[in-house]
Amino acid sequence: MGKSKIFGGETCGREDLLDVFDSPYANDAKRIKAVSKEYNKMGIAKAFSLYYGIQLSNEIKQNRQVNNVSVLEVGKIYTGSVKGFTNGSIEISYAGCKEDIVCKESFASCIDAITNYLLTHDNKIMFEVREKKKDSYYVSVINAYYKSWLSMINKAIEHEDCIEVHLDELVKGGYTGTTPITPLVQLTGKDYVSSIFVPGSHIVLNIEHNFEQWVGENIYIVPQKFVEFKKDVKAGLIENCLVGSRKRRLQIIGMQNLYDMYTAMENSIKLAQIAGKTEVEKPVYEGVVTGVINSKEKTGVFVEVTEKFITGLLPVDSYDLLDYKPGDPVNVYVKEFEVQKGKEPFILNKNNQVVRCNVRPIFAKA
Repeated sequence: MGKSKIFGGETCGREDLLDVFDSPYANDAKRIKAVSKEYNKMGIAKAFSLYYGIQLSNEIKQNRQVNNVSVLEVGKIYTGSVKGFTNGSIEISYAGCKEDIVCKESFASCIDAITNYLLTHDNKIMFEVREKKKDSYYVSVINAYYKSWLSMINKAIEHEDCIEVHLDELVKGGYTGTTPITPLVQLTGKDYVSSIFVPGSHIVLNIEHNFEQWVGENIYIVPQKFVEFKKDVKAGLIENCLVGSRKRRLQIIGMQNLYDMYTAMENSIKLAQIAGKTEVEKPVYEGVVTGVINSKEKTGVFVEVTEKFITGLLPVDSYDLLDYKPGDPVNVYVKEFEVQKGKEPFILNKNNQVVRCNVRPIFAKA
């Protein structure tokens, strides 16, 4: 028997060493290739257990931090678990990541709010990797939640979904205001907001005469794009402003209402034909004159049915046009629907929502 050596408190004889290191493979490269092929479909813990014949608990075998090695990329957003708070900053863990993950942003003034947030979010928090120094990742929680809000807004722009905004001031060309950055508000309980702008021509469906009435109001708009609002060249900072339209939101509601009116009239006409009737009952709507048209093709006044957010034409003889002024009330009913030649009346999406309307109502005075 040869001499024994101590490894980690265990006595290991020469024969044991030979058993461990004596390999059937010609070199390490072939050994690694063969072992990788045999165990590539199982976790690290299970592979370790089978290869060395050591029994491991199911908890260890199923632990993601044991079975996966994660390398975090700078600029990407991840979701990790909060280990604790240190002087207002946050220490985070991420499955498979052995390095320290530290957020240096101070949350000292809103720790209670964040604690409550974590209680309802399985102790999970999002973070964006900003840089790696030695064995630590330095991350930004604020950036991660701001970018999640940006993603939400971009989806709203794409699908023409509306958001709520507050109008603070009437300026040249329209209104400035704010909208909450919802994910950051939910996380911190603080009033994080983004600047918004609504053009004056997009505050109502047609024509507005009292622009001041909207200052200080909360309204819903369809966001359309981001533009540079304030730029600090020296500091290299740019504040983006979200431009949106209340008019577009009203148009979307109006298209759906027009589709309902169009469908209801078609059904009424079919039922009347079955019953042998020549006339159908037509609802009367309260409208407002928004303008006039006097051309070779058409003569009449445009009427907005305010409760339905739709605008149609009320044919009027040219010599009677002076009897109608913008803002005048007028009761009308839909005489017929004018459909653009060669087009379907309405285009619907898979959710049965109107995405395009090729119909205009032709009114008659009630």
